[in-house]
Amino acid sequence: MKKNIFKLITIVIVMITFSFVSVAQSFEGTIEFKKSTTIDTTNYVYTVKGNLVRIDEIGAKSRKVEGSFLVDLDAKTMKFLNHERKLYGDQNTASAPAIKGNCTVKKGQNVKNLQGYKCVEYIVTNNEENTQITYYIADGKFSFFEKLLRQLNRKEKSAIYFLQISDVKNMFPMLSIQTDLSGKEVGKLEVTKITKKEVDPSLFEIPKGYNKFEK
Repeated sequence: MKKNIFKLITIVIVMITFSFVSVAQSFEGTIEFKKSTTIDTTNYVYTVKGNLVRIDEIGAKSRKVEGSFLVDLDAKTMKFLNHERKLYGDQNTASAPAIKGNCTVKKGQNVKNLQGYKCVEYIVTNNEENTQITYYIADGKFSFFEKLLRQLNRKEKSAIYFLQISDVKNMFPMLSIQTDLSGKEVGKLEVTKITKKEVDPSLFEIPKGYNKFEK
């Protein structure tokens, strides 16, 4: 009986230790990136703490945060912030986007060092959608990212195609280049700065003085 109790205590201690190690290894900090299309360029910042993610959109002219989303990956909730009007509200998750045809995934041979991370090339091609996206993916305990994409259900092909790659639970694309099948570039996502640091939990709260938007 004592041996069984000792084994149970040992298992519990190991599980608790493992959970602390997993949390400690998860990325915490900020990821700045820019999204470029043939029309314009938009800058964003992800601020990450555990399963909380703040997404800030930086105005091209103002260079200031013009809008934000506060995402709780555990509760699967999302709120928007309108900083100009000092409003907030609940943001519903969009329905999952559909893919025409089939995506084929190929692990490339190229490797790049981007933002201090070794990034491996993956190429996702869809003939029916006339699209190919080349990703350079870092494995840095970015456990939030796959869950974030699945919660946001963004319609951009860069998000949809990334989820076609297997085993990306801890990975983050430092660079993705979207082209048509002739090789013409139509879009790019590129990390411009990544900073590991302790994040203030108040960044994931509704700011004081903001009113709830009512339809």
